[in-house]
Amino acid sequence: MELLIKDLHKNYGSLEVIAGLNIALPSGRIHCVFGPSGCGKTTLMNILTGLIQPDKGEIQGFSNKTFSYIFQEDRLLPWCTVEENLLFVLENRYERSEAVKRVDKYLSLVDLERFRKSYPEELSGGMRQRVTIARAFAYGGDIFAMDEPFKGLHLELKKTLMDYIIHYWYDKKPFFIFITHDIDEALYLADDIYVFQGPPLNLEKQITIDIPHIRRECRKEQMNHYKALLMKK
Repeated sequence: MELLIKDLHKNYGSLEVIAGLNIALPSGRIHCVFGPSGCGKTTLMNILTGLIQPDKGEIQGFSNKTFSYIFQEDRLLPWCTVEENLLFVLENRYERSEAVKRVDKYLSLVDLERFRKSYPEELSGGMRQRVTIARAFAYGGDIFAMDEPFKGLHLELKKTLMDYIIHYWYDKKPFFIFITHDIDEALYLADDIYVFQGPPLNLEKQITIDIPHIRRECRKEQMNHYKALLMKK
């Protein structure tokens, strides 16, 4: 599966958010959309996942695929418990027994088993984000689109979830694309980092990391080289 973005345009009134963007994202990589807040990253992701339509241009490679989307905001149903929020999206995809197993597995992953009967208003912002992550992975899919997925999470849990994503990717090989403006997240998780500025959204540079994930922590000098490239204006 290769994602092709061809001559993409999107305006909001007089604001030109995306103007003629062309980019190819190959399969077999974890892709990071990196850039400052407000440059158009979320608009791009919403177009890729079909939530909004571009004014012009086309997306090739994502048709007839199943998406799991982790939004910046949690988008939980306030009248449902944590457990019910997960089951709500799972029961049309899995048998009830399998759906319940997946709820158990992924609430354990994000360390929220004891909050399964809690309502969103009873949780902190970081906890609600963890429910969103659990929901996306419990659902599964061909494509995981993640918009600032780790915001509000403490460092230890963030690393646990990034490690899980890496292992999940190696095992199942879905298409992963995530947005961040956090340099350490980009360097830890991504194979290809697309550095954008904007608006309008424009690709400033692409950084390809050729060090396997498992070796990055012990190759600090090489990773510092990539960090310098990412920070260079």
